[in-house]
Amino acid sequence: MQPSNDQLSDKKPCIHCGNAISLTSRFCNACGGKQTNGDDAVIDNKWARIQEAGLFYAVIIVLCALANFIAQFQTLGWSLFFAGVLAIVSISFFAYHWAGNKRLLAWPEFSFQKLCAYCFIAIIGSVFVQYAVGWLNVTFYSRQQENLTALKGNFWGEVILVFFVAVMPAIFEELGFRGYLLQNLLKVADAQQALFITSFLFAIIHMSFLSLFWLIPFALLLGYIRFKEKTLWYGVFMHFFFNFTACMFMLSGL
Repeated sequence: MQPSNDQLSDKKPCIHCGNAISLTSRFCNACGGKQTNGDDAVIDNKWARIQEAGLFYAVIIVLCALANFIAQFQTLGWSLFFAGVLAIVSISFFAYHWAGNKRLLAWPEFSFQKLCAYCFIAIIGSVFVQYAVGWLNVTFYSRQQENLTALKGNFWGEVILVFFVAVMPAIFEELGFRGYLLQNLLKVADAQQALFITSFLFAIIHMSFLSLFWLIPFALLLGYIRFKEKTLWYGVFMHFFFNFTACMFMLSGL
């Protein structure tokens, strides 16, 4: 007996074996093959992106928690080690999607005047933060920065301090958060949502509740500039001068 047209309209062929299955079936009852369509592929890709972003942030937050809350790791050597590992993690995740991320390392329509203006804003902002939070005894890098003060007193020690407090975070935090993480979240959320989520997550890794009042606006500004200028480099220089100003406060004892 042949199936009626009405019965056939309620069926679809399995994409693997051609057996007729229900329109709502996700698996074939003959071969067991999973039935996919364009929407399923998009959903699966979004879920994979979310999992990947979660892995990136889990690694970062665990390393930051170890450095801030475990006494055995609160030494100069461990601080430098964690900084190196964070750099490697950021590079690795950014490079994993190199085809989509490499354009962020271009610098279209470079403007020296614009760069100077952004850096001036970063310096003024850093001076404000140093005075605003000084009485709360909140430093830019919490216990990690206190460990790095052991490098004060000689030229090369201070060069190393500037490198680990200003240069490395400026490059690798921008690669990791405004580069990899923000770009990844744009695949699963709109630009505004991705910006706010990334900024909040960036603020959390610094492990200082009292510093959230400036960390979140600072991250939002860096993310906005990354969108506006379509490059990471203005943000990298802003981040550097913000942190470098904090280093000068540390070294001068202000």
